[in-house]
Amino acid sequence: MTVGYKPMSFSKVREIVDSGNIRELYRSPECMKKYNSFKKMLKDEGIDMTSRIVVEQLHWLPPSTSIRTPSNEIVEKIKPKDSTPFANEDDITIVTNSFPYYLEDGLVHLCAWVKFPMPPDPKSELGDISDEMKRLVNLYVKKTFVDHLGLSNDKVLWFKNWAALQSIKTIPHIHVILDHPDPKKVQALLQTGGIPIDYSTDFASKL
Repeated sequence: MTVGYKPMSFSKVREIVDSGNIRELYRSPECMKKYNSFKKMLKDEGIDMTSRIVVEQLHWLPPSTSIRTPSNEIVEKIKPKDSTPFANEDDITIVTNSFPYYLEDGLVHLCAWVKFPMPPDPKSELGDISDEMKRLVNLYVKKTFVDHLGLSNDKVLWFKNWAALQSIKTIPHIHVILDHPDPKKVQALLQTGGIPIDYSTDFASKL
């Protein structure tokens, strides 16, 4: 992750994402400083970043779970209710990005974390997800962030970091950037799973 000194516009983020050069996305110097300080604090206290996210941010495990539990033990305890991607809202949690990219005012950076696998495509040298998985993400994003939030398609974009760029590799998640959404609607969406895919109707009609 690099540092930049000018906030990115929505069109600039889309240009970067569409070109496939997502490594060019950056944080502000202030945000990067906070991020590095946060990582150091966790390391000094013997806390794994993955454990902290699962226990304190996603609340996927009982509150009694120690934040100092090794991340491999944490990950083993995460079981999806439905291994079918985006089929069960309990397997998805939407949160704000605590250390977002450097975006212009009015742009919102969210992350949707999931309990089901999103493995890299064996055919991708970069570790990108498959075209089939991308179609499923597109449908979920349309239902949750376009239709549900009342935004047009050109006001929403998503991406998933390739395996080589992921800071948290053990829990799949996608990044979603929104262009001037209704803050109240966004707030109501946080800590929920959004609108899951109904495979009995959506899959046949929209994929």
